Amino acid sequence: MRNRNHRLKFPTRRQWFLLVFTALVSLSLFFPLPFYITSPGSAVTLEPIIEVEDGYRTEKGNFMLTTIRLGPGNLGSYLYAAVMPYVEVVPKTRIHSPHETDEQYSRRQLEVMSSSQETAMLVAFRKAGYNVHVENRGAQVMMVVPGMPGAEKLQIGDVIIAVDGHEIKTSEDLLDYTSDKKVGDDMTLTFIRDGQKMSEQIRLAHLKEMNEEGDMVPTDPPRAGIGIYPVTDRIVNLPRDVEIDTRQIGGPSAGMMFTLEILNQLTRDDLTRGYQIAGTGTIQEDGSVGPIGGIEHKIVAAHREGAEIFLAPDVSHFGEKSNYELAVETAEDIKTDMKIVPVKTIDDAIHYLKRLEEK
Repeated sequence: MRNRNHRLKFPTRRQWFLLVFTALVSLSLFFPLPFYITSPGSAVTLEPIIEVEDGYRTEKGNFMLTTIRLGPGNLGSYLYAAVMPYVEVVPKTRIHSPHETDEQYSRRQLEVMSSSQETAMLVAFRKAGYNVHVENRGAQVMMVVPGMPGAEKLQIGDVIIAVDGHEIKTSEDLLDYTSDKKVGDDMTLTFIRDGQKMSEQIRLAHLKEMNEEGDMVPTDPPRAGIGIYPVTDRIVNLPRDVEIDTRQIGGPSAGMMFTLEILNQLTRDDLTRGYQIAGTGTIQEDGSVGPIGGIEHKIVAAHREGAEIFLAPDVSHFGEKSNYELAVETAEDIKTDMKIVPVKTIDDAIHYLKRLEEK
């Protein structure tokens, strides 16, 4: 057998350059950056995911909630947003507080969704003529601020039921009690965590707020607090069971549409009138409908899913355009035939739907 000497071949300088360049580009495309990418999500039909006990399920059309797709920011997604319509680069501080982690934000969104569903049930049953008993149980922790006293002793989901022995039934009770406190004062909180009653002493600190640059700075004048965001924890005693499967969709913006679907299953009259009806907006216990973010993305999502009508909150703050005005502009831009309807209250939506000519 003849022996041959094989010479090892090493990459040339050009090949090394190409390898390093490719590696750097690949890393930059996936390396996270301090922003999110928002884009149109979906329009989800509500009838299959909401079930009212002994409810009417004969609607000819559909109510749909609308969503926004939220993705991590990197160079690749940034370049995608630069060339695609209705894909937006959004600083993280516009999505959630800078003192809140992504995990805390996701958990808070699910908690807020649960609260939104509860309020929707309450409003829908009352609109259907039922008496609904509400039992306020305390102030639930929805967010904790890192570096503040509350972050050391409390967790998201804790329900504060007393402060210094004074009973707390609502988030307003908690805020009222702490309003006269000073930095350095001590309070004893009694709260429920995972079904267990617990107590902790907490010393109030100088609260912080976000400035125009998105930085957290001490309040001026100084205000004392423990650094949490509470909401009222309550039990709504309904005369019938309601099951809602939102499939991990978070946030409060589907409140109005939940209300309409639940009400539709409680009453014999079909509010859809045979139409595909999308919409968005928070719902309050008094039936008022509140604004949401990203209405433009939701209009695009509803259009893509074949919605014929879109219910949009007609509420403006600080001179800014209302969701309805932005929705109309987007509808004109994408040249959709979808009818944009302004609503301020759930009654506005109900009255509009009842006047529709049935298909």
